[in-house]
Amino acid sequence: MVCRNLPYYELRPGIFEVDEFDCVSCFVVVGEKSALLLDVGTGIGDLRWVVENRITDKPYQVVASHNHGDHVGGAGFFDEIWIHPADQNLDSPPIAPTVEFRKNYAEIIRKREGKYYAYDPETDIRPWPKEPVWKPLADGQVFDLGGRKVTALHCPGHTAGEMVFLDDKTHTLLCGDACNCNWLLNTTLAPTVRECAEISLKALQRIWDMRNEYDAVYNFHHDFRGFGSPLNPDVMPNLIHCLEMILDGTVEYRQIPDALSDCGATKTVAMYKDVFVSCIGHDIEKVI
Repeated sequence: MVCRNLPYYELRPGIFEVDEFDCVSCFVVVGEKSALLLDVGTGIGDLRWVVENRITDKPYQVVASHNHGDHVGGAGFFDEIWIHPADQNLDSPPIAPTVEFRKNYAEIIRKREGKYYAYDPETDIRPWPKEPVWKPLADGQVFDLGGRKVTALHCPGHTAGEMVFLDDKTHTLLCGDACNCNWLLNTTLAPTVRECAEISLKALQRIWDMRNEYDAVYNFHHDFRGFGSPLNPDVMPNLIHCLEMILDGTVEYRQIPDALSDCGATKTVAMYKDVFVSCIGHDIEKVI
């Protein structure tokens, strides 16, 4: 039987975080009439069964925050998924949701964390039985779940189509990979890396300017915040300031271990307080 022992926790009324064995978190927001599943993880075990049998019996829609393989790796086990049009291409290496990527990524996390996980990589990380229907997700799109509304907001930076989600009932921001202490800038957003950083800064500043609408932020990896706990409220303003310092040439660069390397590699990051920024596929110090 496929593993169904994914831990989950109700962190705020009607908002559940599902821990995919430290690889990524998925979130379920439950309203009076329906629910919303945000991200489908790396695709380990049976997330769909957990959602439908442990968290809610209400009808639900599925939304992807962005197109990386650790967030859409389980897509083929669902029928329809909303995703921003800029992220509808899932074929971008090296983070496309192939079985090879999903197994390699899960193995890196297993080695890094040194824990026992109740799944077998060979049987629980499976090929998709089908391709889901990908539906275009728009900036400002509202999901009315009954007694609560979740608004999707475009926040490019980590990917071109990165989305964050604002729950009006609990004033909670669920931000995918748009904000984190260990943040990766996508360098394909524009012709130059500087322009990519400028796009990211503008998008994050927009979300920060809406902070009177939320009082807690949850990113979709809990390695920098603890399972069920929000991000430190300083993370987003610190990330914004780090991007500003990158652009004006005043940021500090450091060499640190790469947490996603399986061979002890290091990477150059731009650092400000508890936030460090690096580029996907480039050395940030050399390209800005």
